[in-house]
Amino acid sequence: MKPTKTLNWRDHLSFIPSSITLCNALCGLSAIIYMTGSRGGEGLVPLPAVWLILAAMFFDIFDGFAARKLNAVSRHGMELDSLSDLLSFGIAPAILIFRVAQGCCDGSVPGQWVAWAAAGFFMVCAMWRLALYNTVALSDTSSDGVFSGLPTPGATAILCSMALLSTRLNVEDRAVGFIIIAYGFILGLMMISGFKYNHFKKVVTTGPIPFRIAVFLLMLTAILMIDEFIFYLLFVVVHLYLLSGLMGETHFKKDLPLADTPPEL
Repeated sequence: MKPTKTLNWRDHLSFIPSSITLCNALCGLSAIIYMTGSRGGEGLVPLPAVWLILAAMFFDIFDGFAARKLNAVSRHGMELDSLSDLLSFGIAPAILIFRVAQGCCDGSVPGQWVAWAAAGFFMVCAMWRLALYNTVALSDTSSDGVFSGLPTPGATAILCSMALLSTRLNVEDRAVGFIIIAYGFILGLMMISGFKYNHFKKVVTTGPIPFRIAVFLLMLTAILMIDEFIFYLLFVVVHLYLLSGLMGETHFKKDLPLADTPPEL
């Protein structure tokens, strides 16, 4: 007779990481519904959708943390996380790009095509990167907290920071549209590039002192709800992270890079 396995308290809480991941997906879906269902009258940038995408990022950070603490890391969790990331950091930001980019189109057909191309390019690059993660996650490659290419949540955070900042600056809608189009193409290239990025948590704890100070001020202003500064600090922090990858040796992928790193679960 086989001995029965004794369950500890972590086994009873193993559903929590996947539940957090599903909250990520629900935030992404809510952002998409808002952007495709709203009829204007709120300005060029749909602020509720941007905040929902950033909320999805919050859940994306903590599902992996919960999975490791509860010893609930699994292949199912990895696939669920990847699908949620595609929705929140691939499709939702692509729709945001298309929505905001139409500010420079003036209803013209060529302008609409350019907006579609920027949104489509961002989404395709995000899909490519996430699929690449799933491929290399099957191997036992040690990543040491280093990512090859800009992570999809990082690219989305940079895009959202620019969209939020544009609401605080006296910039014409046409100019904002052109900027968002440029961001869509640039961030897409960064995601499929060979630029090396440390895990954001590692950068915060061991990175340059000015960067750590900026992150601390961002968290402080978020806690205190200081609207006048949080938009600027968010913009500075995520763009410093973007620049951190440009300081190393770079190349663009020509095939599947087996040295890439698997996603955090």
